[in-house]
Amino acid sequence: MKADQLLIEHHDVLRGLLTELEETTDEQGKERKKLLDDLVSELGVHVRIEDELFYPAVEKVTPLLAISQAEHRAIDDQLAVVLRTDTDGPDFATEVKMLAATLHHHAGEEERLMFPQSHALGEEALEALGTQMEQRKRQLENSTVTQTLRKAKREVLRRV
Repeated sequence: MKADQLLIEHHDVLRGLLTELEETTDEQGKERKKLLDDLVSELGVHVRIEDELFYPAVEKVTPLLAISQAEHRAIDDQLAVVLRTDTDGPDFATEVKMLAATLHHHAGEEERLMFPQSHALGEEALEALGTQMEQRKRQLENSTVTQTLRKAKREVLRRV
């Protein structure tokens, strides 16, 4: 699978988790926590494969890297706000909507602007990069070290 297609599919996973989270009610605090944990995990993997593999590979064919990296920081900041918000409270839905808007904007911009620019690398290079990214994604998903780091990150973000 080509690198841009892998990222589009993962964007869809993230969008799906956000939609599920947005559809919960204040009475579903436990479900919200589970979905939020899933979102933190998926986002962590996604950002790592973009930052470690995709962005360095496309840096010469797109001027948008600094913008995408800044958007990653904005998503992280809004995620920290969501994690500190009471999942049973009325502010949670508002904060999730803000996170969703930030993530939708970022993913949409990458898909509309950056991914077409990545095609300048050529089909073969995008396929090879996609294979490398898929392997790294699986490695991150299955790594106990990565899972421990994600848990620690969630706890730190909840306290900041």
